[in-house]
Amino acid sequence: MRKPLRVARREKPGKTASHAGSPTGFARPVRIAVIIPAGPRDDILDTLASVVEYTDPSRIIVVIDDTGTLAARSAHIRDLSEDIVVIPPPATVPGILGGLWVKVAVGYTWLLERFRPGIILRMDADALMLGRGIEAAAEKAFASQPGVGMLGSCHVGPDGNPRDFSPVARILRAEENLRGLVHPRCRSRVRYYARLARQRGYVVGEHALGAAYIHSYQAAGFLHRMGWFNEPRLGPSRLADDHLMSMLTVAAGFRIGDLGGPEDPLALNWRGLPAHPSELLADGKLITHSVRSWGDLTERQIRSIFAEARATSGNLREAKP
Repeated sequence: MRKPLRVARREKPGKTASHAGSPTGFARPVRIAVIIPAGPRDDILDTLASVVEYTDPSRIIVVIDDTGTLAARSAHIRDLSEDIVVIPPPATVPGILGGLWVKVAVGYTWLLERFRPGIILRMDADALMLGRGIEAAAEKAFASQPGVGMLGSCHVGPDGNPRDFSPVARILRAEENLRGLVHPRCRSRVRYYARLARQRGYVVGEHALGAAYIHSYQAAGFLHRMGWFNEPRLGPSRLADDHLMSMLTVAAGFRIGDLGGPEDPLALNWRGLPAHPSELLADGKLITHSVRSWGDLTERQIRSIFAEARATSGNLREAKP
């Protein structure tokens, strides 16, 4: 008899640092945790299939259901893996920018109350995993860069060019100044975290692209213990979730490292793929974003190319003695 899909109940707000222990009194260690917010436009089942295929079996996968429909698709999700948990987002929170950060933070809180992951991969639902090995790549990067608590496409893009933080810097400065008075409680928290981050070397606007980034357990655990994932006041912010998460990570005393350059396993663009799907596969990239488009290719065509490669990979693995 198949087990029912785990759909977490909505918990009361405010469960953060004071509730850091697992509800069962034991935080289960896993090698990797994956957090994915899913919206109405997302083909979440295909994205989950890529995560299940290419991650270490020691895992937990948390989907924040911003569609309200995943319960009806529970059989499909259960068939993918019993390691997938679907949780509801906070009520009355917008689904983008600061509101999305609040939802992602709820996912981190749920996770860290129950598990002790070596690394935490936060992915957009229009990102895909393309191959195995992200755990080892991240573990090696964290081990070789003491003080780094977050990895992603930060200072250098997939083409090797420096990323431009100035648009985000302008938004941050506007929120710190008079424009932020529209939401005074949000402005107060943004100013607080920005001040802490600057004291710890934050370059204004610096961020790892939210398409896919990785936290160490040490960094995410610190944010959790400090109660910084319980900040619903950041919901009205015009800063996006990756801007806020990066700023809080630096405010906590950790640096952001790069894992998204030309020779790195992450191949991420804000819009569209950074290269043709066949090129990404040939180059051994492990995670890419965004599968919405590449040239004349549609999202359905792109996902089909990667699904075929995934099926071939699975068949080769099963054929080994």
